[in-house]
Amino acid sequence: MDLIDRYLHAVRRNLPQGAKGNGADDIVAELRDDLMSRKEDREERLGRDLTKDETSALLKEFGHPLVVASRFRRHQYLIGPEVFPFYLSVMRVVLMIVVAVVIAVSVGKALTGGGNPFLTWVESMSGIFDTVLLNAAIITIIFVVMERIGFPAEHLVTWVPDNLPDVIDKQQGPWEAAIEVGLGIAFILWWTGTIHIPWRTGGPDFHIEPSPVFMELYWPILILASARLVHNLIQWLRPRWKALLALTNAATGLGGLAILFLVYQSGHWVTVVATGMPLDEAAKLQESLDLALRIAFVVVAIVWTFGTVSGLWRMARRRIPA
Repeated sequence: MDLIDRYLHAVRRNLPQGAKGNGADDIVAELRDDLMSRKEDREERLGRDLTKDETSALLKEFGHPLVVASRFRRHQYLIGPEVFPFYLSVMRVVLMIVVAVVIAVSVGKALTGGGNPFLTWVESMSGIFDTVLLNAAIITIIFVVMERIGFPAEHLVTWVPDNLPDVIDKQQGPWEAAIEVGLGIAFILWWTGTIHIPWRTGGPDFHIEPSPVFMELYWPILILASARLVHNLIQWLRPRWKALLALTNAATGLGGLAILFLVYQSGHWVTVVATGMPLDEAAKLQESLDLALRIAFVVVAIVWTFGTVSGLWRMARRRIPA
């Protein structure tokens, strides 16, 4: 058996499963015609038959049998070149959110966990690499599956240019948007008990406990946080949906003001529990915290009111014909 026959046999043996049988015969016959044509052209130029070394060089130019056989596979990539930009975009969005969530949770634990805040933060951040790697692997697997079922190709055909954001639209920077979304996710995970960050905080001689009013408003606060997370995601990923953005901004603004009013009306938001501190000092600390929180609630109410009224005004202006 000459070198070309051995070469074609190696190609045939490495053809994909779907190309075996009669299909493989056709592929090998086509490759043989191509190789023989090249061989004859070279022999004609030289005026003699090719030597074994020259035939070997010709086959090396043609390609390794594994590479030649792989050309007949249906998929050449885990993620194809047309889909790869979408893969990178989604990867960036998800990993930025993951990093923002990990940082928010780490800071929360550092501030409320007791002990050395820096060491607590470092310990909480130590698993960020594994978390990022795990999420990157999950995204990669999802895109590999999507490529195999043809979803990205359908999206490339059906995308609508009208959904592109306006040039004059003010869009958030990627990290600004990721931090907002990450903080929203971190809060929901904490509020639902998925991740543990202690409610209590304080020092060696006292600790501070939240008022029962917050648990009484558990579901309204959870619904508000979820709605605001949806708003932030739309603002980041679909800024063209202006009507929905205005609606969610107004709804979450009004809902936030209503919850803030109920919390403020309770008149009691935290309790200082003395565990070694003199009672008079604990009373002074309680008074200071109550005053600070009262001022904070008023400031937040003013900011939310301004944002909500501005959003409603912009929504009304779009409805008024020019």
